[in-house]
Amino acid sequence: MELPYLSYFHLTEEPFSTVPSPRYFFLTPVHGTALEKTAFVVGARKGLATVFGDTGTGKSSLARLLHQKFLDAGFVSTLLTNPNSPTQNSFLRVIAQEFAVPTYRSFVGMLALFTQFLFQQAADNDKTVVLIIDEAQTLKPPLIELLRQLANYETNDRKLLQLVLFGQEELRATLAHHRLKNFRDRIVMASTLEPLSADQLQAMVRFRWQVASGNAEHPFTDEAIAALFRHSEGMPRRANILADNALLLAYFGKQQQITGELIREAAADRAQNLDRKEAA
Repeated sequence: MELPYLSYFHLTEEPFSTVPSPRYFFLTPVHGTALEKTAFVVGARKGLATVFGDTGTGKSSLARLLHQKFLDAGFVSTLLTNPNSPTQNSFLRVIAQEFAVPTYRSFVGMLALFTQFLFQQAADNDKTVVLIIDEAQTLKPPLIELLRQLANYETNDRKLLQLVLFGQEELRATLAHHRLKNFRDRIVMASTLEPLSADQLQAMVRFRWQVASGNAEHPFTDEAIAALFRHSEGMPRRANILADNALLLAYFGKQQQITGELIREAAADRAQNLDRKEAA
């Protein structure tokens, strides 16, 4: 169903959707550095990179952007968005299925098939094989141990499987455990995504509006941007939700501008109904 405010604001798409579309991903210097560092590790076939960040900082969008970048480069890449498997066997089966590797009943047989796939693609065919895992903070130590085992496969000059883990701060704590020291020591580069600054949030609003409208100017006042930054604390997902809610309020109120009052109203409504309290 088309949102009612799209035609009202002359938009062709939702500018502030929280769906992690690479087209709407605003690349801050921090996000750009994380992308470049991770792409370097994968492109040089060095093995393992991690990206940490709180909920809503853009990890899933960056993961999808990298995945598409790797596909465009001709890499054999897959993106796993739900990695929480109960056992190593089931986890390996999921990974194999994502790479279209035939499955096998036993763990040993499945591991042999996947190892054969890695050597054929990476060593024989000179392909870069990439496994990107989003929500990696849900991985239990036995599953991380399996990833360590897969990351061990190599030739004299390259790792056969390139691993990129995207996870919340819980992943950092998990990897700090002494049981996972061998895996942690294999991380070539790590990045951390931070909340947006006020200027970056303003630039994100402008960028997303231009994508959705065909380069038109956005209707958010300076006061609205300041209120959006204050209530979102610079978290992109939270800012997008509030901006979207404010657009709907403006449509219902027949307003052409998004004011600070509309942002505060959207934040108050969200706080009242989610937390049962008034927004500051």
